[in-house]
Amino acid sequence: MKKKYLSALINFTVILLCIPVFLFAQTSENSIDAGDYQIINWEKAQSAKLKAKVAIENLKTAWSCPANAQVKFANPASLTTEVTFPRPGYYLLQLTATDNHNKKIHDTVVINVFKPNSYKERLNDLIGLMTIEEKIGQLSNQTKEIQRLNVPKYNYWSEALHGILDVGVTSFPQVVALGATWDPDLVFRVASAISDEARVKNKLTGKGLSYWSPTVNIARDPRWGRNEESYSEDPYLLSQMGVAFIKGMQGNHPYYLKVVATPKHFIANNEEIRRHSGSSDVDMRSLWEYYMPAFKSAIMEGKAYSIMGAYNELNHVPCCGNYYLLTDVLRRLWGFEGYVVSDCGAINDMVSGHHFFESGAEASARGILAGCDLNCGEFYGKYLREALDANLLDEDDLDIALTRVLSARFRLGEFDPPEVVPYRSIPKEKLDAKEHRDLALETAQKAIVLLKNDGILPLDRKKLKSIAVIGPNAENCELGIYSGWPNIRISPLEGVKKIASESGIKVAYARGCEIGGGFMKPIEVQYFTEVEGTGKRGMKAEFFNNMNLEGEPVYTRIDSMVNFTWAVQPAAPGVQTDQFSVRWTGKIIPPETRTFSIGTRTDDGSRLYLNKKLLIDDWTEHGERPMSAKVEFEAGKEYEIIMEHFDNSLGASARLTWDLGQKDFESAKKAAAGKDVVILALGIFPGLSGEEHDRSTIDLPQVQQDLIREIATVNSNIIILLINGGSLALNGTEKYAKAIVEAWYAGQAGGTAMAEVLFGHVNPGGKLPETFYASTDQLPPFADYDLINNPRTYMYFDKPVLFPFGHGISYTTFEYSNLKLMSGKMDKNGEVKFQCTVKNTGKFKGDEVIQVYVSDIEASVKTSVRQLKRFKRISLDPGKEQTIDFTIPVSELSFYDIESNDFIVEPGEFEIQIGSSSQDIRLKGKFVVE
Repeated sequence: MKKKYLSALINFTVILLCIPVFLFAQTSENSIDAGDYQIINWEKAQSAKLKAKVAIENLKTAWSCPANAQVKFANPASLTTEVTFPRPGYYLLQLTATDNHNKKIHDTVVINVFKPNSYKERLNDLIGLMTIEEKIGQLSNQTKEIQRLNVPKYNYWSEALHGILDVGVTSFPQVVALGATWDPDLVFRVASAISDEARVKNKLTGKGLSYWSPTVNIARDPRWGRNEESYSEDPYLLSQMGVAFIKGMQGNHPYYLKVVATPKHFIANNEEIRRHSGSSDVDMRSLWEYYMPAFKSAIMEGKAYSIMGAYNELNHVPCCGNYYLLTDVLRRLWGFEGYVVSDCGAINDMVSGHHFFESGAEASARGILAGCDLNCGEFYGKYLREALDANLLDEDDLDIALTRVLSARFRLGEFDPPEVVPYRSIPKEKLDAKEHRDLALETAQKAIVLLKNDGILPLDRKKLKSIAVIGPNAENCELGIYSGWPNIRISPLEGVKKIASESGIKVAYARGCEIGGGFMKPIEVQYFTEVEGTGKRGMKAEFFNNMNLEGEPVYTRIDSMVNFTWAVQPAAPGVQTDQFSVRWTGKIIPPETRTFSIGTRTDDGSRLYLNKKLLIDDWTEHGERPMSAKVEFEAGKEYEIIMEHFDNSLGASARLTWDLGQKDFESAKKAAAGKDVVILALGIFPGLSGEEHDRSTIDLPQVQQDLIREIATVNSNIIILLINGGSLALNGTEKYAKAIVEAWYAGQAGGTAMAEVLFGHVNPGGKLPETFYASTDQLPPFADYDLINNPRTYMYFDKPVLFPFGHGISYTTFEYSNLKLMSGKMDKNGEVKFQCTVKNTGKFKGDEVIQVYVSDIEASVKTSVRQLKRFKRISLDPGKEQTIDFTIPVSELSFYDIESNDFIVEPGEFEIQIGSSSQDIRLKGKFVVE
């Protein structure tokens, strides 16, 4: 593309015959203007009129010219020309003014001749007009503007896992909760609402339309820090939900994309602690049967236009430099046509973490050549020129990557007239619209899973007089990681109080304890001394418009505590939204003599000093994560404390924390005593797991287990309400509860949905998308990716668990009957067709998820105990029944054969198992593949 499009450059030569020579002796003001950027619809007009201006010592003249590309000026009073274009394309026209001394002045204008629903010719032209430096500048997540070609700067980094990561948006339940709905149509509606709001944000603020969602890494182990971002531990359920989300995000137009969806992180990115340096060592059967399917579906069925490469190595080759993954599998096998973006800093990791290359130039060249087109980070910008000079790659390699990357912006309609792009007409009223708020509530309702019920639920408002709501999650409306900042947030306590107040039921509240599990609360104002000369307790905050605390602060104030989340708003007046730093200085007086854990929880980096000693040095870019150190404190003694923090981009948070006041059981017992019902709002929160932070245990934090036991000594009518992002082991405390409700991180309307389920306004119908193990001891080593020989998930783990995959009960009951297989035999190219009937035999209207599993009875290799192949969520009134038809292609009954390196279907006997969970099978039927 270096020379083939030079024909798109048309020169206009203007000879200034009318201007006296003496004017050019003073040419400091000489200028010409070739006109403004234009977009021409080639189907309506093949020509453009250009108006140019020439100014010599403030004297402006213009000429007219005939309607062709040959510039001939007939009148020195105007300079107007009409150019006819042979085809759609990107044209750079140059105007040259020449004086009697042969001195030339140049200016250019870009004409974008577009044809609706076509972009390839224009894209090729545009890339052909770029310099090497301009091309390199377009291959990082934050691109540079190319003013001469009218290419705006663009940020490819936006997040929308369950709502846009922005302010004033709708926040839907976390991804694991979406998985618990078992309802792809609902997920499609959620994604459609999110992409509506994305288009509005783009219109109002210029926010990019490339969204790094969904996460389709499979939830293989509940200790994984980002477990809450995954829809399921099952490859089929994960695939169905991921495809629905992608389609809802990208829209259904045959040419234009609503937004670009980016499934991530390709592939086997299931550890946080080792992700920058470790290898996910996966055998080929596990890779193709378990880790690959959701990504394959995202590309081949969902038609995702982007995909994110992972930090980790796959079998000792970094994913973002892996030819096999990015070229052989993605493009050649699956036919992927979009672009690959690295996870942020993943190209750097090939040098500093994995030590796969010695230089940035080598790593950057490998990324481009392997198929990683866009770098989130700085390596491509810093080192691609060096890589070119060292002949590690050539300009054509850049052009290939740039073609893939820029094609997304063309398909988003960025370079087309607004009136022809259908998604540009989405009204601003869609942002946090009532219909989206209603959808957030509906989704939270459908995600709630009733795990246990000994008849205490639904609560009878006619009989209840008093309720106690206790627990560290009662007052929180926890949204989960990668959440935006919605306009409303309803906590469980608020939800319960609202319904209870309507019936005159009294509600008592006590926190009881903190989250525990290493979570620490912000240091409160009463433990700080006064800042000298201010009369105010707290810390002196100094803000800098750089990331290194350099120069003079641009703003100074006194903060009563360090407990901040900044979304897109600045941290202080005059402070940049991104790329700033802050230093807090003060003194604390601990109330107890003991060993404290003291620390920070920030997004991005932090440092903490105590009496000038460096306790924490976490000066790196990362998502919000906790850091702590243990210190021997003496009660009443002053300690000088300094906390430093920097933020690069995409929101910031900063908290100075310690582990004071972890429990107050006596107040909780007082609140619970004598009440008709006690609702214990327990669980975890994202600070205990998340990006770069795995859980070491799946146990409910010990302090909460102790709280359950303490409350049970004064009240036996306990309902446990779990609010969390992944499975929890209750270690025997489940016996104290008459009901257990899994509510997840339920989004902005979570508290309302939880209360409506508890009081019976809504009948819970969610199902677990992952196994709730009885204890951490049931799990194999965390870094082991072989789930076949080291069993994990419902597919291979056959020991008793706390709650199985697919489990979820209802306030009503369902009867399964009449399994009918249309044929008992079929060949390898055939289909298994069958049906069954489900009837609501209870007193409440309710939803049921019919789950279809298949077991390969005669396989020559070890296969799963059973594997989910189909499911259907239905709603039935009392006494009503529905017959559901299913079809499974025999090809889906295959396993990966390591000899042929392909999937095969062996002849033999199989069993259909239909049930309400993976352990509650109601109907069975066998068939034979010949």
